[in-house]
Amino acid sequence: MTMNSAVTMTGIPPAPARRRAVLTLLTACVFVVGTAEWVMVGLLPELSTDLHRPLPTVGVLVTVYALVVTVAGPLVTLGMLGIARHRTLLILLGVFVAGNAAAALATGFGVLAAARMLTALTHSTVFATALVIAVTTVPAGHRGRAIAMVTAGWNLATVLGAPLGTWIGDHYGWRTTFAGIAILGAALLVATSVLVRPTAPRPAGRPGGEVREILKPRVAAVLAIIVVAQAGLFTTYTYIAPLLREVSGFTASAVTMLLALFGLGSVVGNILGGRLADRAPRAALCALLAALAAVLAAFTLTSQSRWAAGATVLILGVIAAALIPLLQDRALASAPEAPTLVTAISASAFNLGVAAGSTLGGQAVTAGSSLGDLPWIGALVTLAAVGLAATTAARRRCGQPRTPTTCSVQ
Repeated sequence: MTMNSAVTMTGIPPAPARRRAVLTLLTACVFVVGTAEWVMVGLLPELSTDLHRPLPTVGVLVTVYALVVTVAGPLVTLGMLGIARHRTLLILLGVFVAGNAAAALATGFGVLAAARMLTALTHSTVFATALVIAVTTVPAGHRGRAIAMVTAGWNLATVLGAPLGTWIGDHYGWRTTFAGIAILGAALLVATSVLVRPTAPRPAGRPGGEVREILKPRVAAVLAIIVVAQAGLFTTYTYIAPLLREVSGFTASAVTMLLALFGLGSVVGNILGGRLADRAPRAALCALLAALAAVLAAFTLTSQSRWAAGATVLILGVIAAALIPLLQDRALASAPEAPTLVTAISASAFNLGVAAGSTLGGQAVTAGSSLGDLPWIGALVTLAAVGLAATTAARRRCGQPRTPTTCSVQ
């Protein structure tokens, strides 16, 4: 079975029209939080000039944000378990708005850094809370699609939100970008207060019980798969722009179009991953990880041809995005009694995998490997994720007692 019963319904789902509105709102919440993270990359040159700091110094703002998300995200989630989820989301959106407003009004680098750290505190818990609200809003059989819809907010943030925020910053100043994010966050805060309601009274969270739940081996196995899979992907993706330029021979403008093509593929992938999560999550996860390894390995050869490289980028976008709802599905299924906390920790696992992959790719190039070698290195790492996923699936089928509880979460 899938995670369709991993997160228990707490009441009757809302009417279809209201359900769609809630899911759209939750996707928008994830979109604006993702935009706030990714837009900083495009604003670095202007920040460096305006704040009179070297580019590597302002680049620390990106690193610090990611570190706060990875380390503090699960702790914030744990601290808010006793609060109803819709109220948690309201509180976090309020802090998010305050953080971005402070960034827009920052008088110097130190204030901006503090504002970014405040904003980062909301990142993982907003995502976790939005995702759990989404899967408890839809009926059984549609949870994977709900996950896909909410996680699509991240893809939209990278292909739409961040470029738009960068454009606004280039034309009207970086403060305007953060002010716009704060205004959009405030609008979502109001909409959340109107649309998102608890479906039924629920007992306060028990932090001790949730912590014990996520310490189980099956949770560690899923988190390991997430880290290794993301590391394999980002060994290559971190350096995909220079790879396409120097190996494939694309111009800078053509690379921008190819990255947009990757984003288009990711939209399709989200839909595909959501449907697969509802039907055969374990088999689909193993198959897609194997496909990712194969495509990365093939990229070593296809990168030599422009047309083949373009097609590979599109396919890579589909597979990479399809994996996200499947991995989130498995994370939720591994800890049915701690859905919000395990989702926040899985977000940290995704970030850890990104950091590991980018570090591995950088070290490989520093050690003398060419950019064209990175795809097969990433493929080897991804094969390790295939092995982990296959082993975990086999243990689920053969090693667990067939009790009603086991069946309900698998």
